Amino acid sequence: MAPETFRTPDLTVLLADDDTDALEELADIVDLEGWKCLTAPDVDKALELIAANPAIKVVVTDVHFVDQAGETSNGLQLVSRAQARFADRGLSFVVLSGDPSALQSSIQIGAVDFLSKPLVAEDLVRAIKQAEASGGEERGNAELASFMIEKAQKAAMAAIKQDPAPNGQKPEGAA
Repeated sequence: MAPETFRTPDLTVLLADDDTDALEELADIVDLEGWKCLTAPDVDKALELIAANPAIKVVVTDVHFVDQAGETSNGLQLVSRAQARFADRGLSFVVLSGDPSALQSSIQIGAVDFLSKPLVAEDLVRAIKQAEASGGEERGNAELASFMIEKAQKAAMAAIKQDPAPNGQKPEGAA
């Protein structure tokens, strides 16, 4: 018998990403959990949705955005601007990126989690649940840094196990 899935049906999650395919994938994952899902293709639209929807508790954002006019912005700006404008709302932020260098910046701005792309659905669900439980209270920087570094190390080890040697080459010393 499968374990019962924890669901918070009244949870509203905002997903922000300029990649429409990625946004649809994220929305499908959130919908499968029974959560309400809103989507935004850029930082400005995300801020508009946060302002108009006080039920939003968790914001999941990509780091790098290019809007339709070709202007660039980023999810870290979204986190900073939303925290300043909606400080009383208890918003929690999960940052997504394929760029590991965004980890430190995510810690500094107060994200409650950082997920590496490509994304694993179970990791997103867990991160959203933890973000909701945090109620916008960020972890201490040292604790968050340790947590995120441990996750990055596990992801790196998993990647190595999947493809231990590039181009089919055997690692040095292998027979």
